[in-house]
Amino acid sequence: MKVIKNLTKSKILLPSSIEDYIKSPLSKNLEKSAVIYFYNSTKKLERICKNINVDLIVIEDSVFYDFSFAKIKKLTSGIILIDTGRLASIPFTHNEILGLIKKDNLSIHLLNFTIEKSLTNLFLKQENNDLKTRIKKQEKNFEELHDIGIALSKGNDIDYLFETIVTKSMQLTNADGGSLYLLESIPKTKENYSNYFSNKQIKQKFIKNISFKIKYNSKTVLNLSKESICGNVILNCKPILIGNVTEMRKDRYFRLAKKQINEIYQCNVSSIITVPIINNEKLAIGAIQLVNRKRNFDTILENTESVLDNVIPFEKQDLYFLESIASQASVALRNTNLMKSVHILFDGFINASVRAIESRDPTTSGHSSRVALLTIGIAETINHIKIGRFATINFDKDQLDEIRYASLLHDFGKIGVRERVLVKSKKLYPDEFQALTERFRLIRTLIELNTSKKQICYFLEESREKALDMFKISKKNLSEKLEELDEIHKYIIDANEPNLLASDGFKKLNKLAKQTFHYPEGVLNNYLSNQEVCSLSIKKGSLNDQDRKEIESHVTHTFNFLKIIPWSKNLERVPEIAHSHHEKLNGEGYPQKLKEKEIPLESKMMTIADIYDALTAWDRPYKKAISSDRALDILFFEAEENHIDRDILDIFVNRKLYNLVERTK
Repeated sequence: MKVIKNLTKSKILLPSSIEDYIKSPLSKNLEKSAVIYFYNSTKKLERICKNINVDLIVIEDSVFYDFSFAKIKKLTSGIILIDTGRLASIPFTHNEILGLIKKDNLSIHLLNFTIEKSLTNLFLKQENNDLKTRIKKQEKNFEELHDIGIALSKGNDIDYLFETIVTKSMQLTNADGGSLYLLESIPKTKENYSNYFSNKQIKQKFIKNISFKIKYNSKTVLNLSKESICGNVILNCKPILIGNVTEMRKDRYFRLAKKQINEIYQCNVSSIITVPIINNEKLAIGAIQLVNRKRNFDTILENTESVLDNVIPFEKQDLYFLESIASQASVALRNTNLMKSVHILFDGFINASVRAIESRDPTTSGHSSRVALLTIGIAETINHIKIGRFATINFDKDQLDEIRYASLLHDFGKIGVRERVLVKSKKLYPDEFQALTERFRLIRTLIELNTSKKQICYFLEESREKALDMFKISKKNLSEKLEELDEIHKYIIDANEPNLLASDGFKKLNKLAKQTFHYPEGVLNNYLSNQEVCSLSIKKGSLNDQDRKEIESHVTHTFNFLKIIPWSKNLERVPEIAHSHHEKLNGEGYPQKLKEKEIPLESKMMTIADIYDALTAWDRPYKKAISSDRALDILFFEAEENHIDRDILDIFVNRKLYNLVERTK
């Protein structure tokens, strides 16, 4: 069992009455991570909560409604409710309630299990909240960055960003050529945290020359050395302005600079200006370099003579302009990287959410990812259709992201459904079936015991010959009764399977339920309880009406969870799309009973993907996977019943999109 690991122990409040049942409330595992406070009244409970940060409260139902949550500002977690039988119904409307224990069943093992489970769920909830907080913070930073430099912040394309930086710099300074360089790690080298530049090289990201056609070579790499202008600028984190290349001091730096620069720009270079791109840690991450400042920006430098006639030195004003652009470039680069990290972080949050679902229902592991893959496949296929109903529909990148997130999270509400319902593989729950099996074992023992008593009486009361005859008859009757009992038990075992119940099954079960036996105390009891008959009478599957309603509630739970996320404008329909994936065109779906025109197209696509994967899933313990052909037949039947969209189904089948999730053999 996973327990919250904090520097401080989790604080748990227990009613004093628990001491009457359990002398040592906490297991050794919990004692290391939790501390208990006992209370004997609601006033003391409220007083404790006002003074310390409480993680978990165990409270009896008799005082639950007397407890004032409004007075407690430091309640950081939730409540485990002890059911003493005084509640008319369990108050699920209280989000604070994390668990329920019947007082009659109270034991140290059950208490510790419930506490550990609650603390674990709280830990997961806290992790999700932390993720959401971090996403909000990243989005806020992104919005602030958006206002810095309109031209540099318009696009998210890194190549467009590089081109814009160089082009704007050239326009402001009348430069004929320009280039942008960034530091990158040398492949297959380890980073030295004590020396930032130890494993770095200079990589050319963009180059432009107005007078001479020049192609950007992505393989252009410069050594990070003080003998090159870019290397010197980056290492010293200071700009360099050279009025005339021919006047560079040969006895100091740039011994290879002139030749190298002429080769890079494929022309004679006269004046140069290079400024560092400095990050928020005051380290140079790259450089912007401009060459050949012209008197007139429109002048074309055709040859060496025109360079000598038209190129002039860069001035300090040019340096100021370029440093300003470099500053904005640094922010823009950071902005772009930040956007990537936001997407990575948000995808991480989505994946964490999906893992949270699958951790509660491992039997559906991979289902959400497969539904997302199929739904995106349908959407991308519709984008290429140019005739008919879908000719005008085109899902852009944001809408595809919207569909993907909605598909991945469409079942997140299952986190609000009891685990025993999620993984129910038979009509009876394991504990119910165990109780039934034990009952039949008892009935068998009672039959054998009663027969043995009668046989003893035969030998005590009758002659030897008559007693032997009666013994043989009773032994035969015993065999017949036990055989009949075994047949009944076997029928119940078969009826417990989630298969289609025979037409006469309900009558037979009711007939069996009327059969009775006496407990040793003389109490009369039925072979089957009404609840067991109800569950075993399920026509198909393993869920009774109550179970099915709880399962269906996951859609509402999903919507309620998704709508509290501060989705950006381009993703705001995620909750709506996920909310409608169990609706039917004829209005018989759930939970909103929407009809065809009210159901989003994206939800209609997801419905087909969801049904197909549910039918063909090979990882469900309570049903066998069916073949793709059989699943498609069922989908067409659903379309004929006006449950799903036939046009979308035709696309799904004709384009063989179901092969996107074809499992390897």
